[in-house]
Amino acid sequence: MTPTEIRNKVYIRTMNLRAIISAITLITISSFQGYSQTLDTIFYDSNWKETPKANSSYYRILVKNSDGKFFVKDYYNTGQVQMTGTLTTHDPDVKDGDFVYYYENGVTKTKSTFVNGQETATKSWDQNGKDVVLDGKVEVQPEYPGGMQNLYQYIGSHFIYPKGLTPKPKGTIILSFVIEKDGRSDDVRVVSSVNRFLDAEAVRVIKSMPKWKPGIQKGQPVRVMYNIPLTMK
Repeated sequence: MTPTEIRNKVYIRTMNLRAIISAITLITISSFQGYSQTLDTIFYDSNWKETPKANSSYYRILVKNSDGKFFVKDYYNTGQVQMTGTLTTHDPDVKDGDFVYYYENGVTKTKSTFVNGQETATKSWDQNGKDVVLDGKVEVQPEYPGGMQNLYQYIGSHFIYPKGLTPKPKGTIILSFVIEKDGRSDDVRVVSSVNRFLDAEAVRVIKSMPKWKPGIQKGQPVRVMYNIPLTMK
């Protein structure tokens, strides 16, 4: 075989390989496009109400799958994933399958399974990755001595307003904390901030609370996570 014939065979093989790669690429792209379609990016405020991007705390990427369902992925404004899951319908949202929620530090918060909008199983963790039951999902709720009215009276009488804040910041601080198995308040964090000095004082007061009567699940004390709003007027 002459050198020219060898070069021609190599060239033909190269062209065939390129044709195969191009065909595979086209098939892959077509399959992907047929499988899903990005519909929209939706922006939400801190209460999960739709809002313009400039006022948003979260945003959602919504993708329609070939089976008619919607894959949804929510994000904090930092870009960290907040939730992933599948909806059978969007607006109203009907959850179906596994939903995974994350804290802003990336730690998994909750894993829940839904069947046509009904929650069938759930498991939760605090921001350190320790098992916890979310408020509202525990059989016997933790109880502050004397009830919630006494709790807010305690907060009001122990909250020391920082000096030098003029004009006074207004808004609602949302705090997250865990009532431990022995009733102590722990892992106090600011979920929604108003002012760093007010935030710090709110955290201090919640940490100083008297012990609660702990939550009970299946006859045993459990760690329960609470959110509480404190309005600054």
